[in-house]
Amino acid sequence: MNTPDINRITEANVVGDHTVELRFSDGFVGRVDLAPGLWGPIFEPLTAPEYFRRFRLEDDTIRWPNGADFCPDVLRYWCEAGAVRSQQETDSHFAKQFSGQAAS
Repeated sequence: MNTPDINRITEANVVGDHTVELRFSDGFVGRVDLAPGLWGPIFEPLTAPEYFRRFRLEDDTIRWPNGADFCPDVLRYWCEAGAVRSQQETDSHFAKQFSGQAAS
């Protein structure tokens, strides 16, 4: 089995109130509306579109002034899935991915 490279975001643009277009280091480009994932104290400020636009590209992902960020692996999964997935579905995806790598 070929081990995938670490997902690194090399370019990011806001293309809607809470939708971002992301380019990854392997050339993959995807879009995801992050609105469903903007809950809880750290992400709540991002619900304001003007604040959401204030992200910067840092440490291979997107990060906001209040320290909120998303794991680039999770962002890649959500882009490929076409939408933000529940915590349970996201955790299950990565558990399957890592158990498959351990078996190889």
